[in-house]
Amino acid sequence: MYLDLPAIGACIRARRTEAALTQAELAERLSVTAQAVSRWERGESLPDVATLPDLACILGCSVDMLLGGYSGT
Repeated sequence: MYLDLPAIGACIRARRTEAALTQAELAERLSVTAQAVSRWERGESLPDVATLPDLACILGCSVDMLLGGYSGT
């Protein structure tokens, strides 16, 4: 499976802004740093696999949607 990091990052950013959350607020809810969220959104890294279900729940989407990089826009 090929993961398109920039597309996944764009999806996370779009879903986060739709949820009216800052990077810091999302980071706090996930017990990660705001810098980690920033790296995800820039396509430099991915959330830990254990974080994905919580991230998807907070952002109101599925893990498949996040990893597919679909922003819904």
